[in-house]
Amino acid sequence: MKSLNHKATQIIQKLHEAMSDPKYRQDEDGDYAKIANNSSLMPVIVEKVGHLAGYGEIISIAHYGEQNGDLMADPEMTFTSVDGKYYPISFKNDYVGLYQEVFSYDEDGKPDAIDIKLQSDLTTFANQWMINIQEQQRL
Repeated sequence: MKSLNHKATQIIQKLHEAMSDPKYRQDEDGDYAKIANNSSLMPVIVEKVGHLAGYGEIISIAHYGEQNGDLMADPEMTFTSVDGKYYPISFKNDYVGLYQEVFSYDEDGKPDAIDIKLQSDLTTFANQWMINIQEQQRL
């Protein structure tokens, strides 16, 4: 799998660390943070959402808007981290009804096959998105 580049990795590490920062932390366990350093743009939400068997912790990074009273991901990506490297594993945009996941799973719920092209495309997008987040939220 393709990991985020060095610059994007530094940014996602800052986002990951925000879950422990009292300025951004939204819960007692440090599993959820909201970064809203620019009130004219959507906040960035960072959340621990699980663990991927054979890989590592899964975190979600998202912007959320609202439509008809419902929260809408615009977008939400999940990443797994292994040995300090971050790998995009899913992408969701509710406004266009899109959900993509790089893994298929066996009957035990363990990752089976990887869509290498999709994973590479998500990495390219995430590398740029992390730079946008850094600039927009003044990290």
